[in-house]
Amino acid sequence: MNARLEIRWRSLVTVGVVCLTGCGTNPSAHKGIETSHYTVPEQVNDGWSTADVRNVGLDNWQIENLLGQIKNGTYKNIHSFLIVKNGKLAVEEYFPGQEEDGRHQEYGRDTLHGIHSATKSVNSILVGIAIAQHRISQVDAKVSALLPEYSDLFTNREKDEIRLKHLLSMTAGLSWAEWGVPYTDAHNDHVAMNRSADPVRYVLDKPLVTAQGTKFNYSSGISIALGEVVYKSSGLRPDKFAEEHLFKPLGILNYQWLKYPNGMVQTGGGLYMRPRDMAKIGYLFLNGGRWQGKQIVSEEWIRESTKQQAPDAQYGYQWWLGRLRAGDQAVLTVGAQGRRGQFILILPELQMVAVFTSWNEGNGLTEQPIDMLQRFVIPAALQSPPNNPK
Repeated sequence: MNARLEIRWRSLVTVGVVCLTGCGTNPSAHKGIETSHYTVPEQVNDGWSTADVRNVGLDNWQIENLLGQIKNGTYKNIHSFLIVKNGKLAVEEYFPGQEEDGRHQEYGRDTLHGIHSATKSVNSILVGIAIAQHRISQVDAKVSALLPEYSDLFTNREKDEIRLKHLLSMTAGLSWAEWGVPYTDAHNDHVAMNRSADPVRYVLDKPLVTAQGTKFNYSSGISIALGEVVYKSSGLRPDKFAEEHLFKPLGILNYQWLKYPNGMVQTGGGLYMRPRDMAKIGYLFLNGGRWQGKQIVSEEWIRESTKQQAPDAQYGYQWWLGRLRAGDQAVLTVGAQGRRGQFILILPELQMVAVFTSWNEGNGLTEQPIDMLQRFVIPAALQSPPNNPK
């Protein structure tokens, strides 16, 4: 995930409300209103029921206005935009743009898209499933016991007190420099970890600098270690564990998950998914862990994952927490977020999930999906008048 976005999100959600009035794009500043014709998503055999926005309580005019702003370039390099409302896929739009390598790409329903650090939230679900299956005892389990092959790194008694919950909430107290250090800089611990022979050893070998559970410190390395916990507790690499216990039950059949040369799965940011399947992850959480009547993740795990677990940040178990403001209303938001604009955003009070993929950085561009929600999507859910001017 883009480090500057995460810093901004952290600083804003700490006070309880995200209000991005300083976003680099401001559609209201453009003269006139440009709309784009809305079409109901096609219903295919992937588990989603589709519906017209007007039939799920969304203002069609607001949605068409937003689509127009994306297509005319007011919002830049957006690749996909989906809305699930009241359990129905009501918006599904794809746009051409530039991919990570700079090439022009046509995006569509079956295009796999890197979700980057939103991978962390998916991996957290796997930990919850492993706990429900009694493969992992509880979140208070010691990391040294969960990963015994690294026991030599926990001879210090204070360090041996690192628990699974500290990894999940990024409050393990280990030294880690990722935020504020460019990913092109060799001093970035994420970069150094990727170059190491054993990423998990690199992470757990870092010195303890604060007491566990007292300070949030963003670390992709911690998320890699969580993937190894899934592997050691289940005997399955996280990609295979996800395939059996999460993806297949959700009807997610097409995905890719990057691995390190030693076989470890990149659970900090290596997952590629279809946007429709990203929406399934969001709806699973919105719907109490159920998909088509089947309980896939326990409601208890969802409650614990989406409540504040770090004392100094609005962060749960690998999920971001906050509120988005639209007018005089602030709407609770739970988010999986990835570098340069990958979002799975759950808005429980509106019974809505929003998915965005893109590839942007700088000048507020990564934050465009947040701005779109505040200016168009949330008002569309709150207003929904029967007749709007065309």
